Amino acid sequence: MAGYLIATMDVHDVEGYKVYQTQVPALIARHGGTYIVRGGNRVALEGDWPGERLVVLEFPDYKAARAFADDLDYAPLIAVRHATTTSRIIIAEGFAGAPPAAQFGAYLLAAITVEDPETYKGYAAQVPDVIARHGGTFLIRGGTAEGLEGTPNPGRIVLAGFKDLAAVRGFHGSADYAPLIDLRHSASTGMVVGLEKFAG
Repeated sequence: MAGYLIATMDVHDVEGYKVYQTQVPALIARHGGTYIVRGGNRVALEGDWPGERLVVLEFPDYKAARAFADDLDYAPLIAVRHATTTSRIIIAEGFAGAPPAAQFGAYLLAAITVEDPETYKGYAAQVPDVIARHGGTFLIRGGTAEGLEGTPNPGRIVLAGFKDLAAVRGFHGSADYAPLIDLRHSASTGMVVGLEKFAG
């Protein structure tokens, strides 16, 4: 299963942040990571993820994502990021059997805090068929997730791949998903955003 690192940043020193931007890709690649989302267009669907800049990295597995975050060579770059941004970092385990995220053109990303687990199970049982009908595929669906910076309890993380942002919007705004949104809202709170794939 893939591993993902999700980062949101408010950049307050643009020139200083460029040092981080230019040096961190080599370290990400060393651990087998690739950019899935790196800035780009995003659409707030429910609430909004904090931070003006949102980055999603895909690694071969959760262990590789954690190894990148813990790499001693990353420490000086973390210091640069801390000096130039306010950032929040989450690592999440990918969904078993999911295809590589790069084959999709856009993503739906959600962080959900489940308050009524029994009711939420009804939502979780029904949503895969609706996502599939709209061409979506789960890349992260629950599983292990930990907040490394600024997000001590990230809750339930969901990432689904779609053809493009129009397909993300189409799924989220569809008549067949509307009752499931209501069901989810009755059992949880959260943030949902549509993200455009990093073009490289």
